[in-house]
Amino acid sequence: MSWSGENAWKLTKRSPELKEVRPKTIWTSLNSYWVNDGAKAVWIVLYILGLVAVIAESATYYRFVHKGPYEVLSYAVVFARLSAAAITYNCALVLLPVLRNFLSWIRGSWLSDFVPVDKAIVWHKKIAWVIAFFTLVHITSHYVNFLIIENFASPSDIEDKLGLSLDAEGRPPTAWQLGWTTVAGTTGHIAALVMVIMYSTAVESVRRPMFELFWFSHHLFVVFFGLIIGHGFGYLFGAPVFWAWVLPGLVAYLVERIVRLVRGSQTTILHLAVVHPSNVLELQMQKSNFRFKCGQYLFLNCPYVGAQEWHPFTISSAPEEEYVSVHIRIVGDWTGKLMRLLNPEKKLGVVAEDMLTAPDGSPILRIDGPFGAASEDIFKFEIVMLIGAGIGVTPFASILKSIRYRVEAQQASGEIDIPIQKAFFYWVAREKNSFEWFLELLCALEDSNDHLNILELNTYLTSLTSARDAGFGEEIEAGRDPITGLKSGAHYGRPKFEETFQQIADQYQDQRIGVFFCGPAVMSKALYKLCRKFTSRTSTKFYYHKENF
Repeated sequence: MSWSGENAWKLTKRSPELKEVRPKTIWTSLNSYWVNDGAKAVWIVLYILGLVAVIAESATYYRFVHKGPYEVLSYAVVFARLSAAAITYNCALVLLPVLRNFLSWIRGSWLSDFVPVDKAIVWHKKIAWVIAFFTLVHITSHYVNFLIIENFASPSDIEDKLGLSLDAEGRPPTAWQLGWTTVAGTTGHIAALVMVIMYSTAVESVRRPMFELFWFSHHLFVVFFGLIIGHGFGYLFGAPVFWAWVLPGLVAYLVERIVRLVRGSQTTILHLAVVHPSNVLELQMQKSNFRFKCGQYLFLNCPYVGAQEWHPFTISSAPEEEYVSVHIRIVGDWTGKLMRLLNPEKKLGVVAEDMLTAPDGSPILRIDGPFGAASEDIFKFEIVMLIGAGIGVTPFASILKSIRYRVEAQQASGEIDIPIQKAFFYWVAREKNSFEWFLELLCALEDSNDHLNILELNTYLTSLTSARDAGFGEEIEAGRDPITGLKSGAHYGRPKFEETFQQIADQYQDQRIGVFFCGPAVMSKALYKLCRKFTSRTSTKFYYHKENF
């Protein structure tokens, strides 16, 4: 889908007046802030305190304790060493947010209330940019150091206070020699080049259309860590400590990869491949001992397309079903090759059944997971808002299916099996064909919902302004929407979520509302602001959860 910018998601023409339910005090303000930002703020403060501590310790040591280098190089050596300490500190942390099995364990434990697991990838990116900043400081400082050494008036001080050797004529090494002929200089330059490759392929404009390039280049972090370990053993103005800081994270990552390798090598059967409108491929797979929860995701590999390429997809099937499914939007090289492999004739509908191997004899698919995601927390709330945009509806497909099965089981047994009392589902799509993906599911949900009134389904078609624009109303039976075929009518244009939040806040005062979203970042930002706004100004608490999209 196409979203033209933040102004496209000013969700109402005129904001409704908020009804102040409670007086604002310091306690209520802090309590409201904690709902969506408290845990994140605590971890940010802890991170900054740790960073400041290692910087201050290094700066103090090289300025006031180990004074020899400072007497020759002045503050250039101080900045070189404090930036090295900052790089070491952040490299010790940068791998932790990508330990998916560890994060899934945290999400399933009581720690999830205090650790912002949903922000793991954001943390990873922010830490990476901090590393980049201090790398620039480190390189600049050392170039200044090298020039000072080359032109220093007292060569004997270079040898006595810096520990560098003079040449046969008693001259200090040149800047070029220090930067390109020493262990520290050579490894530092190569590590900087590796960083440029990794960072340039990780930006969204490159990562999304060329995920394979991003995936392979990002694994150069192994080379980067090896170079920085060697860089430390160059003994330029300091003892090597980098290896000790990053060792725990590297060991944890190695264990993570071994677990995923063993688990991903198990046999997977492609039970069914279905091509839907809007260039979406549905894969239904079967794998023994694969147990998952609603909203989780998996990694998918097709050895015939790329032996080492694993791509993340949200699970769209329910735990109650006998297979695990994903819905894949065809964008980029890998998904395009997979579509051509399974659908060479470019047709719609079922294109493959019960496949075990590819044309070259390799497994047709391998899956690894499941891994925790924000949407699996849905059953912690009695009232939920589920908001999906385009293909972002896939995590809610699993949830809605599970609700359907639980409703049917509850109707059959009479026992309550659903903690959710009310679920508001909003699906925003641009093309009318998009609604064909889960039409059968949504219709069945409405029929099951007639008795319990748990679900409220809302569909928005943003490319049309009225039902007459749809053009196929006669094909749908009377009493159902001409676009979706649902009893609940479709809405045209963008949703007015601010009015929706106000209505829910009025209806469910003093209650906790779980808001779950999967879709474009600009829309997520708008919904996040609404959650904060209505949590702070009403007695209803809106807990925001976002899927990475």
